[in-house]
Amino acid sequence: MIRIGLIGVGRGARQLLPVLSQHPHVRLTAAADVRQAALDQLSVETFTSVEAMCSSDSVDAVWVATPNHLHAEHAIIAAEHRKHVIVSKPMAITLEEAEAMTAAAERNGVVLLAGHTQSMAPTIRAMADIVQRGELGRLGMLHTWHFTDWMYRPRQPDEFDASRGGGPVFRQASHQVDILRTIAGRAIHSVRATTVNLDSAYEVPGAYTVFLNFEDGTPATIVYSGYGHLNTQAPGGRSTSLGMFGTTTVTCEHGDIRESADGLLIYSRDGLREVQIADELRGTAELDELYAAVHDGKAVRHDGQWGLATLEVCLAIHESSRTRQEIVLSR
Repeated sequence: MIRIGLIGVGRGARQLLPVLSQHPHVRLTAAADVRQAALDQLSVETFTSVEAMCSSDSVDAVWVATPNHLHAEHAIIAAEHRKHVIVSKPMAITLEEAEAMTAAAERNGVVLLAGHTQSMAPTIRAMADIVQRGELGRLGMLHTWHFTDWMYRPRQPDEFDASRGGGPVFRQASHQVDILRTIAGRAIHSVRATTVNLDSAYEVPGAYTVFLNFEDGTPATIVYSGYGHLNTQAPGGRSTSLGMFGTTTVTCEHGDIRESADGLLIYSRDGLREVQIADELRGTAELDELYAAVHDGKAVRHDGQWGLATLEVCLAIHESSRTRQEIVLSR
């Protein structure tokens, strides 16, 4: 069993509690938060200091689910105490922070896993498998679009501060970029984007349109609005991970793929085919990947370099919108 300590017990972290209590290879043994009221809701050992929890002999790994601007600090503390780390999206808010996190993990011989959730959904993994096996021929283009009420949900001030990793580009595009990277199975070459502010009550833009060019020339688009009109959110706000983070479609040489409520729909000249896919609790894929790395010595796919590359795209979205230029990536 891997004994997990949860750093931060906010809304996102509470969505992980079902899988942390039911995963066959994981046991939640501790939690840290500065709010005693949040800790009082848990029946595990609790700490008001991250360093104190990471010093505990009852913790083998941590899941960092604190505000974005604290991810680097908390992940590095955990690594220096030789704890394996899963860090929620985005990995950090600067490339320098992400590099320091990766260096700390390497220096201390621990696993660092970028837990970007939505790209690890079983439907997205199934799409990636179909594309990368060439079942429908050559990949042609990808699109992922999402419309929610993100801007008008109850939030902390830092969630609207882009300098602290706030706003939909950091908090939602991370998922969308990862979805497309996972399916395509190749690096992104460049980004051209425009962010949009449609509510003067907020300084942070609540919508964006992004054009991505993969290294082989494959085009992709990302569209997002958090202004609460059209809603493409999966029904019920479930804590499962079947997918449906908006609408993701993939066009290949011999067919198109999109998600459905029960799996995938595959369109071709032979007609429509539905693929049923079993659901799973949110966070299952991250914990499975951590366990395989720690217990079986398997290489981590979603490592620090993966998280850093996704962060580079998110930063490029802001830069491209500011400069009205295409941004060529290096990670």
